Amino acid sequence: MAVRNRTASIAATFGRSGRMIARRRLLIGAGGLAVAGLAGRAWQQGLLGGDNPALAAWDDWASQRQAGPLKLVGAGVLASSPHNTQPWTFAIGRFGVDIFEVPGRNLGTMDPFGRERLAGLGGAIHNMALASTALGRAAKVKLLPDPQNPAHVARVILGPDGSGPAAHPLLPFIARRHTHRGAWRGGPVSEAKLAAVLAFPAFAGVKVALFAASSPLGKRFAALTDEATVAITGDAAMMADSHRWFRHERRDAERLMDGLTLATSGVSPWLATAGAMLPAQSAADEGKYWLASTRDVHLPTASLFGLILTPGPHDRRSALLVGSAWQRLHLNATSAGLVAQPLNQLPEMIDREAQLHAPPRFARAADALLDDSAWRPSFAFRLGLADAPAGAALRRPVSAVIGPPARMAWEVEPWKEAGGAY
Repeated sequence: MAVRNRTASIAATFGRSGRMIARRRLLIGAGGLAVAGLAGRAWQQGLLGGDNPALAAWDDWASQRQAGPLKLVGAGVLASSPHNTQPWTFAIGRFGVDIFEVPGRNLGTMDPFGRERLAGLGGAIHNMALASTALGRAAKVKLLPDPQNPAHVARVILGPDGSGPAAHPLLPFIARRHTHRGAWRGGPVSEAKLAAVLAFPAFAGVKVALFAASSPLGKRFAALTDEATVAITGDAAMMADSHRWFRHERRDAERLMDGLTLATSGVSPWLATAGAMLPAQSAADEGKYWLASTRDVHLPTASLFGLILTPGPHDRRSALLVGSAWQRLHLNATSAGLVAQPLNQLPEMIDREAQLHAPPRFARAADALLDDSAWRPSFAFRLGLADAPAGAALRRPVSAVIGPPARMAWEVEPWKEAGGAY
């Protein structure tokens, strides 16, 4: 779920010696045409004016427009996913909801084994389990319920009315949780906030490790993340697979309702609007500026770095649980007034080396961060404090992600027959 953005490219264009030239072109260009062009490009990038239908899913949940099992799907589509690929579809039955993986919504060489894609699905499953408490119905979650269909990643079975616990206190934060890719304040986070972030039920085979950014382990994490970013940006296939999920134009964002945009890249609104004047980047340029953002913004302004660990990062069940843990951790952080961002360069390079059958340089280097090398890094992130919240990312609405059941006559089984749970 590492994010490639245009922060450094914009800053370079409007900074240092280029500032005066850019300012003249923007502010006193012939007859104000540059300003008009700026506004036009800003509108095309979705930075100015008009309702954006690709953001309506957030308001649909916050305003409680959905009812019954549709409410579960409404929460699921707001989960974090790698590069905002949203790799899911849902089938609604009389007694609950089935969740399916869409392998075609992938990151290619950035995620060759689907580890991050499954983490995104795990996040959706966790949101849906929380959302069941808004219905007053108990919920049981079965992971990988159909051996004949590996893409059938989970089933949420709902109990009868009045069978569930009280509404979960994190429900309002499902629509407030956004990835913050900008500069943060840095500095320590209180013990009370840390305890709040880590307060969630244990997921079998999953652990969370946190390091203060200023600690030796934090500095080692930052150094390894920098090295992994250098490796990724030097890999043309990885950057091409990353680049195809960036939506440069408003029309693409509103049509596809997924991927990354300049509006949520982490730059200030003025800088984002100015950057809208620039032509769309190539994958190589995107890599260059993402590396600069990682070095100059993401790593130095974090308060904490973290890893979500599991003995089997490529085991499908484990990958789903890692994603559920990340979703809960991010919701907790949002509730505690903290901001968060995935920084998955290290596990991405571990996977890429495995795909290429190359020496496992990054896997070995990661051992320096681990108390027990049997527990492997499956997800990496930063936490901290920021002066302003992050903006909402594009989302496909519930109506766009409801599909048919996995098999003819497939139906979510009634509560009394549901056995296993999450």
